[in-house]
Amino acid sequence: MQRMLTIGLLASALQLSGCGSSEPEEPPMKVEDTAFGELIGTQDKVRDAANAAVDTHREALESRLEADEGAPPEE
Repeated sequence: MQRMLTIGLLASALQLSGCGSSEPEEPPMKVEDTAFGELIGTQDKVRDAANAAVDTHREALESRLEADEGAPPEE
């Protein structure tokens, strides 16, 4: 009985000692400091360029539609 109690206490002590750490965790690196740092703004730049091309195309289509419908051109 004494032996089982000792084993139980040791097992509990081992489990509790494994919970938590005494050292604070290091915060993760900033993406800019990694190998992917140069790619951070790439998607935004491409999206902006694509949106500019779409806006230009939309303006050309609208002016063409207005001209085809006989509306006076805007200036």
